[in-house]
Amino acid sequence: MPSNQEEAGPARASLLDAPLETPHWGRQRGSAFTVRAFTTIHAAPAAVLEALLETARYHAWNRFVPRVTFPNASTSSDGRLREGLLFVEHVDMYGNGRPSGLVKMKLLMTTLEEMEHNSGRSYMVVWLGRGYPDWALRSERVHVISPNADGTSTYDVWETFSGPLALLVKLFVGKVLVRRFKQWNQELKTYVEGRAHAANK
Repeated sequence: MPSNQEEAGPARASLLDAPLETPHWGRQRGSAFTVRAFTTIHAAPAAVLEALLETARYHAWNRFVPRVTFPNASTSSDGRLREGLLFVEHVDMYGNGRPSGLVKMKLLMTTLEEMEHNSGRSYMVVWLGRGYPDWALRSERVHVISPNADGTSTYDVWETFSGPLALLVKLFVGKVLVRRFKQWNQELKTYVEGRAHAANK
């Protein structure tokens, strides 16, 4: 977890050659790598969590993933992510803004966990990539939302890739993912802070 001093200011993102451990796959080796981004959001952790789970509103703030659909529509009629739910991200990898250019990524939400923190309640959300066989490519994204003593929240997200295809992902879109993760964090920050400001008027 980055220190509070590092968290100040806009979103930051990086590609880590030493992959971070994830809850399901644990510590990955070989061609594994991690893309990570974090930022400070001037809102309570619960407000950040709500925006993350409320996929029906992604179009209002999320240019990286402007749309989410569900293979079985009855499983999430309200568009809200839940544990055990399969969903599909429609990803604008290169920021073209064209609906026809979106790439579909199949995912499974595995975890929604509340944790006690020194400054209050924090949350962890985890989803697994389900677009490729596990032997070919494993991906797991972890979102941690933690409260700070000053009333803000730290949003820290990382995705670790491993398996034979991870090297190709890193080679062809590694740097793009860093930019898009930073964009995701910055747009989430702007959206949540805007809603918090409107609610406090």
